[in-house]
Amino acid sequence: MIRASELIGAELRTESGDRLGRVHDLRAERAGEGWRLSGLVIGRRGVAARLLGTAAEPVISGEVVAWDAVTRLEDGCVTVRDSARRQG
Repeated sequence: MIRASELIGAELRTESGDRLGRVHDLRAERAGEGWRLSGLVIGRRGVAARLLGTAAEPVISGEVVAWDAVTRLEDGCVTVRDSARRQG
């Protein structure tokens, strides 16, 4: 099991080595009675949303990379498919 605190601040790279940024926040969705991780928030807007919020709905800002695109987790680095598309 991985903890959210291990993902925040991790570097995000594609399988071919392109740097996409750092993980600033996480996105989750309801899954039955629990929660399921759905995305990693990166980019400057992600930092602003995490620190300042954005009006009544702070969870919508930032560039989000789908959790399903993750191929490898290493200490301080998350690797995603080259075809990973940013949402939002």
